[in-house]
Order: sequence, then C-alpha cells, then structure tokens
Amino acid sequence: MKRQHLLILLVLLFHISTALAQKDNLRRDDRDFDVPLPNNCDKIIYVVTLPGVIMSLGTTDNYSDKAEMTALLPFRCNAITKTFNNKILAVEADKDISLPVYEFSPSTKSGKYTKWKLPSHNDGGWISGGTDALGRVYFATTTMKYMVRIDLRYNDVEVLWNSKDRIDGGNKITCLEGCNFYVNEKSEVLIKENKKNTSYKVNIEGKPYLFETKNMEGFFNTITVNDWYEFTNDKQQNVSMFVMRDGITIFKDGEYRPKVTKIDTLRFGIVTDIAGCNAKENKKPRIIINEKREKEILDAATKKESIRLEKILFKLGLSELQTASYQELDELVMILLKNKQLKILLEGHTDVSGDAEDNFKLSIERVNTCRDYLIKYGVSPTRINTKGYGGTKPLVKMGSESERAVNRRVEIKFVE
Repeated sequence: MKRQHLLILLVLLFHISTALAQKDNLRRDDRDFDVPLPNNCDKIIYVVTLPGVIMSLGTTDNYSDKAEMTALLPFRCNAITKTFNNKILAVEADKDISLPVYEFSPSTKSGKYTKWKLPSHNDGGWISGGTDALGRVYFATTTMKYMVRIDLRYNDVEVLWNSKDRIDGGNKITCLEGCNFYVNEKSEVLIKENKKNTSYKVNIEGKPYLFETKNMEGFFNTITVNDWYEFTNDKQQNVSMFVMRDGITIFKDGEYRPKVTKIDTLRFGIVTDIAGCNAKENKKPRIIINEKREKEILDAATKKESIRLEKILFKLGLSELQTASYQELDELVMILLKNKQLKILLEGHTDVSGDAEDNFKLSIERVNTCRDYLIKYGVSPTRINTKGYGGTKPLVKMGSESERAVNRRVEIKFVE
C-alpha cells in the first residue's frame, strides 16, 4: 500500500512539474546542453540605461526613431539579456559580491528575483549579457575576467572562465578599458573592446578557446561603444547595432548612412546594454560615407582628374596595408557601391630611391593589394584596373626622407 501511495505521489509530482514547465514555456526534462530551448522569442529589442530604465527600440524589422520606456528596475543596471520566453534578465551594476539575477516580464510589467546567483568577483561589476542559439544566457564582468552561463532549466550557474588568462589560443584578450559581447548563431562569444576597434571570437564549447582577433572595419577606433548586437531581419539584411552613451547607431546592408536612435540621457541616463534574441554575426564592413570625400571623388570623375588616396599606407618595403589605410579604402568601397557608373584605374608610385626594377614591381603589388581589398567588399573586378609606375613619376625628386615620402602614393584615375 505504501508503495502504491509513493507511485501515485511521484506521478502527481511529474504532472505538476510538467504543467509548470509548460506554463513557463521551458522543457525541464532535457538534460543535455546541446538541446535547444523552445524558441518563442518575439522581435522586440530592448536597451537599459544606468539608472535601470529598460526601453524598447521597436522590433528587428521596424526600429523606432524614439525609444519607449518599458520599465524601471529596482537597481542601477549595466547588464541585461533576453530569454527565448521573452523575459528580461538583469543584474545590479557596480557590485562585485554574489548577486541574484532579476527577471522582468514586459507582458505583465512585473519582476522578481530568481533562483540564479552570479558569483562574487574582482572585476568591477556585471556589465554585459547575451543569449545564444540554444537559449542559454550569459553575463560578463567589466574587463571580461569572468563569464558565466545559465541554462534556464537548471538551478546552477556555470562559470565559463574566471580570468581572461585562462582562455587559450592566439593573443590574449586585452579589455583594460572595458569590453562588451554578444553570442552569435554558432554559440560563439564575440567580444569588442569599448574604446578600440579590436574584436575577439571565443569558442565556448568545451574549454574556452580564443580563435580570432581582428580589427573591425569602419570608424570604430574613434568612438566608445557600450555594447553591440547583430541579427538578420525579414528582408535578409544584415544589421549591426552599436550602443553609444546617448543612443543606438544602426548599420543595415544596402544603406550608406547609419540610422541613429537618440536617448534623452538627462531623463533616462546613459545607455549601457542591449538585448534581443536570435543574434547572427554580420561579417560585412560597417562604414559611413564621408560626404566631403564623396563630393571630391565625384568632382574628379566629372573632370577626368586624378585624385590621391591620402591615407593609404604600406609596411616598409612591402605591399601589406597598414591598418590606418582601412578607413579610406572602406569609404571608397561605399562610394563605388553607391555610384555604380564609376570605373577606376588605381596607379601606384614609389620613392625614387632604391632599385628601379624593384620599385616598379612593388608599385604594382601595392595597387593590386588595394584592388583586392575593394573586390573583397563587393566592388566588381571589371570596374577596377591597376598600373604601377615605380619611381618614374616623383612629386619630389630631392630632399630628406620625410620630404620624399609624398612620392609613395596611390592615385585614382576615372575611366569610361
């Protein structure tokens, strides 16, 4: 009889737990980390400001020109993430003690502290959150020394790493002035330095491994970014959102100007984090057209004049571009993509010193490097020809090394 009562009790408990799981929209019977949670995530994107104000930016297909206040958290906040069941998880800012995760429901406008507690640490505070393709959520500290992951079906918080030095592979992640991250469609962690254009990619299945370090294209070495998020909209356009202190800068495929959503920082505070579901990495350059430069190039094309690419720099004696060259080449990419009637001849020149034959060869290699860069980002090869002159057309024949440096240049001619 006791055994029968025990069996009945177990069956009742199973049905109750199943009903609760269905109500919460989570499957608690899946015990494998590679099994995704049910994805019922809507398209709304949220940001949070430091005083704890959660704001809606509209949806991934219809961004709002004005962010709308959704809720006020009961604490200051730098880190939010959005779950597959459309809840917002948040952590109190500027604390290095063990902290509970707070859950807010936009649909019911209510919040509560959860069973999950993030560990204590020595890295300033929890400043960024993200959600992977399986529905697991992540939080990281100021300089990425600590990253944790939560599977919403379980009570435990998994510590992925507790020091950047414990991440294997390649160069070390340098986030001394702060970093932020999101998790792409492959469940890889993409980390960006806030005040530089360096980004990192970490494989987190198994032991964390840093397998990519690169400079992001565009102007992101000159601005401070508090967070970033990328996705593909219904039109299959890649979209990148960058969180600035006073708003969101949005880059979308096929558009030559970014869309900017401003936030009233006097009312709501500085913007610190962004959250959405179904992130997808955007591998295309995020470039703003320089209007003054575009006018100069179009004027030169009309007059059939040559124009010099002022900021194209190569490593000494080599055809390899210095990173300082990317901005001008990126601008040229966007101008050529926008003005599809333009066909160009890239002309390469070296200094007069050195072996003439070597200089001629180097000048050709350098303009071909520029051509390859333009083609890589979408300019048709049929629109670009190249020619090298070596040192045969110097601007300055005599003078010091610094004075003769102007001879090392790349110029554009416009052809029919």
